[in-house]
Amino acid sequence: MADPISNPPTLAGFVQWGQTVMGIPTTAMSPTDPGWNYAFQVATDLIPTSYFVNLPDIYTLCVYNCGGSLLIQFQQDYPGQTYWADARAKFGVNNFVAGVINSASDSSTSEALAVGQGLQNLTLLDLQRLKDPYGRTAWSFLQQIGTLWGLS
Repeated sequence: MADPISNPPTLAGFVQWGQTVMGIPTTAMSPTDPGWNYAFQVATDLIPTSYFVNLPDIYTLCVYNCGGSLLIQFQQDYPGQTYWADARAKFGVNNFVAGVINSASDSSTSEALAVGQGLQNLTLLDLQRLKDPYGRTAWSFLQQIGTLWGLS
């Protein structure tokens, strides 16, 4: 079956999006760095094309946001740079999180948040993508299409 998206996301579009939307400077990541292709390919593997047949722009945004989240997680800094290490620290990418907080309290205060159904069955991949704003955006688009891909 041919790709149902008539105007699919491209590697060049992803690089441009990363530089303009994410603000990735060329000193942190050259436009020809292989990390762009790696993140783009993994994002296109993770985002199910067939559910976005009538939403090509949303599909592209979903792929680019997922790819941006993957860059934050995996891209290595150039010698003398700390751009990606700083981003990982900022978003707590390397901190293990086994789930979402349901309630918290101390001796004088207490709070509880209702955990929606969409957050109750998160996989480790889902939890990792939720740590940065780009992964959250991608996963929020995916959640809108239903439960067939993972989040309910």
